[in-house]
Amino acid sequence: MKFHQKLFLLIAVFTFITNPCEGKTINKQSAYYISENGSDDNPGTEGLPWQSLDKINNYDFAPGDTILFARGSRFTGGFIISSSGQQGKPITFTSYGQGALPVFNNPRYLNLNGNAIRINGSYIVIDGLYFYNCPKSPVCEDIRTLGAIFISVDADYNIVQNCEMTKTPIGIQTYGQHTLITKNYIHDNNVAIQPHWGPVCVFVCTSNNEISYNRFENYSSPSNEYGHDGGAIEINDRDYPKNNINIHHNSSYRNQGFVEFVGRVQQNNMIIHHNVCEDYQSFVGFTGPCTNMRIENNTVIRVLAHEYPDSEDVTFWFYYDNSDLTFRSNIFVYDPLRVEPVFSRGKFTRENNLYYRLDNPQPFDSANYSSFMRLIVGGGASLGKNGKIGDPLFIDFENRNYRLRAESPAVDAGADLGYKLDFDNNPIPAGGVPDIGAYERIKE
Repeated sequence: MKFHQKLFLLIAVFTFITNPCEGKTINKQSAYYISENGSDDNPGTEGLPWQSLDKINNYDFAPGDTILFARGSRFTGGFIISSSGQQGKPITFTSYGQGALPVFNNPRYLNLNGNAIRINGSYIVIDGLYFYNCPKSPVCEDIRTLGAIFISVDADYNIVQNCEMTKTPIGIQTYGQHTLITKNYIHDNNVAIQPHWGPVCVFVCTSNNEISYNRFENYSSPSNEYGHDGGAIEINDRDYPKNNINIHHNSSYRNQGFVEFVGRVQQNNMIIHHNVCEDYQSFVGFTGPCTNMRIENNTVIRVLAHEYPDSEDVTFWFYYDNSDLTFRSNIFVYDPLRVEPVFSRGKFTRENNLYYRLDNPQPFDSANYSSFMRLIVGGGASLGKNGKIGDPLFIDFENRNYRLRAESPAVDAGADLGYKLDFDNNPIPAGGVPDIGAYERIKE
């Protein structure tokens, strides 16, 4: 072989190694910018950003890439993330610049079922975006297709954080595993999805997921079957088992319940702890079997009611004989004119809980002790080990400051359950023993 032939062969081999997919553009750009003032003819740099979601729909991003949306911009429609990052190198969608968070609005159900972002890949981070009106008219046959952010089956290890959502029939719905939904603010939707089915902030349909440090407010709508329906969190879809779900450090206010489990498949190892909830209807309610459920160190206030009564004006309810449940170190405060006693159904482990009815009835004589307990606690008529009845002495109940005064009976009365941080991220314990409820009393 002559020298020039050998040289040509070496060049061809080198070209194939460095660019084996003929005609494919090598992705060297690691940051992509999008602004409503940009142009899709631009290269997507900070100085020359793209304009529309069409440019990133199903785009082939690489692990470690960042996609940045200009603050103050508004984007209509939706897009699909089909690429995946890697552990330690996620693909991140966030914002840049000054001003209000970028707004995403997908009002048409026929366009991606109203999803503003549909995640089909893994190791994706959605950080600090604003979602509004997705979809505007949420009428559909299958609620399991909705979500301003929708995470598909096998789309795992994704994070949704620091986002705000309003007027979305479902804020976030995940069919992926190892999803982290944290530090989001989802609020204000009173429009039903179907005549009987109300709006929900977060839908979780599979195992190994965490919902933490979120703020959920005003998700409730009239229902022709239940009076009202909706809520903060729903564990849904009977086709998938739900194991290892951790719900903690969330604030829930004026939603149609905090957590509802819907399904007759395996639901195992769920922990609900250090949440502060003042909602309508139930704190926890479920229609399927569940094992190893722990409900611990929550502060639960039930003093709200709609003008017309709901079908389930209770704090806790379930339809199965689930004895493998543990309620420990919770505070329950309720208005008997608004809701029924705390446990309207079921017998299960109860330890170190504090109960208080706002009318504060006095104990009956010893012969009627069981009747008195039923009046306070409800079904099962038992306080359980180390249970208490009394005013928790919040710092300012009228203004919803549910931290504890020094003289509260909840102080140093909880069980040591291994938690390290209270609702305010203060260390546990503040004293020698953990307190009851979501807050540790900080010693002065």
